[in-house]
Amino acid sequence: MKKKMQVLSKKITVAIGAVVVLLGFGTYAANTPQLNQAISAGTKSVDIVDDSGNSVVSPSVSFGALTFSFDTQDGSGVLGTSSERIRTYNPTSSEIWSVNLAGSADTASWTDGGTNSYDFNDGSGYTDGGDADSVGGQMTVDPSTGTLAGVSGCATTNVTKGVSESFSQGTVDSIDLMSAAAGAPTFCRWDLTGVALTQKIPASQSAASYSISMVMTIS
Repeated sequence: MKKKMQVLSKKITVAIGAVVVLLGFGTYAANTPQLNQAISAGTKSVDIVDDSGNSVVSPSVSFGALTFSFDTQDGSGVLGTSSERIRTYNPTSSEIWSVNLAGSADTASWTDGGTNSYDFNDGSGYTDGGDADSVGGQMTVDPSTGTLAGVSGCATTNVTKGVSESFSQGTVDSIDLMSAAAGAPTFCRWDLTGVALTQKIPASQSAASYSISMVMTIS
């Protein structure tokens, strides 16, 4: 009888040991932690970038040199080159946007930094009209001459270039360069180059080096 009790005691001990092992395994089973990462939409923007996609610090457009004339004449330039391209960013789920060009102010003008100036948005063209200043001159912007391309495989479906327009203070204060309609790709980028600029210059405009600041915005 004593021998049987010893055997029974051993069996019970083994059974309890097995339970302890199983419980211990259950305690350390969570060896696959779940990691979480949220990526939120960005903000639409427009920039001037070089051919590597880096922002150009001081972008500029050079109009061809002209000679003093007693008659009216036109200057011309190109906005958006391979090294200074207009890049639109849409890191959002919204399909619709528009990029436009405007003067730094409606009353801005081409100036040599002194007393000489001519206008970029006089509705009368070469001569002074009924706007706020007393000088003539008008700029025409024609994005239709340019080249629109998606960046990194982005499609240009429902993304279009603007049409030729001339600035006229109080009537045409900004001009669309490019825009996207419903059905356009989202979370994408596009480049625009080759936008033609033409500037009407009044007769007998003083010989000097002139400049004007323009602003691009996206909405």
